[in-house]
Amino acid sequence: MTPWKRTLIDLYLSRNALARGTFTLAGGGTSDFYIDGRLVTTHPVGLRAIAHAMAQIISAEHLLPSGGTLVAPVLSGVPIVVALGLELKSPFVIDRGVAKSHGLSKRFEGHFNDSKTCLLIDDLITIGSTATRTIAGLREIGKEVSDAVVLVDREEGAREALQNLQVRLHALLTKSELMAALEESGNGK
Repeated sequence: MTPWKRTLIDLYLSRNALARGTFTLAGGGTSDFYIDGRLVTTHPVGLRAIAHAMAQIISAEHLLPSGGTLVAPVLSGVPIVVALGLELKSPFVIDRGVAKSHGLSKRFEGHFNDSKTCLLIDDLITIGSTATRTIAGLREIGKEVSDAVVLVDREEGAREALQNLQVRLHALLTKSELMAALEESGNGK
């Protein structure tokens, strides 16, 4: 196990960011396992580990060509894309999800870099509904998306949904890994 993966799993456990029970998810489904990623992404050690790990994957797999743009949906992807932008020395864009109804009526906040290539960044992905909306919005304005990097894949269909859009999913952690760590810790009763 890589040091950053161990750090992240330990933070999920020590910050009580994993829970068993019955929970309604953002996509409308229910789950017996809850992952409160904000308890990790809002912690300096966690955010630093996330940015460092994502930067390693992005560099090793050449996911962000020179001039490409990092893009994250609000709200949960924002701290990660900010930290990652600092780590990679790359500007980024935030997807509001819909165009705002005032000012310049923009959906995407920030400035896209020279390349049409965008790399989607987020904290957690379940069935992929937020990611697919962001990808569709980017493609509507002529941008290209072939990869998404997330902190946690809940392994509930997002990978397949993104594959249908010709987008590869790269996840630092999976629900299975977090569930196993919770069980191993003795707190996953």
